[in-house]
Amino acid sequence: MQSVRLIKGEAIRNENRSGAADGVAEIAWAISDKEGAKLPCGFGRWHEALCEPKTLTYDEVILVLEGVFGVEASDGARVEGRPGDVIELCKGATVKYFGTHAKLFFVTN
Repeated sequence: MQSVRLIKGEAIRNENRSGAADGVAEIAWAISDKEGAKLPCGFGRWHEALCEPKTLTYDEVILVLEGVFGVEASDGARVEGRPGDVIELCKGATVKYFGTHAKLFFVTN
């Protein structure tokens, strides 16, 4: 792996996020875990999509860039972030995502 690398914006492609229905739920990996990266990361768009619960196999940090983006955990904890807010999720948590006109940047580990 190189010590420094540039990923051009035009190389980052949106794809539908699995486990979501209706609305918009897309992710775009900038650095994929499939390439063995220590800090996979990417971008997301979310608007009014219904999300199935997901148990995380990784830690995740989400920076909300636009709109409102939130996470509801199976233990009842619920947070809603707005532009500039950061949401931290712990490995093993079972969560559902939600949002309105949301754009975000995420990092997993």
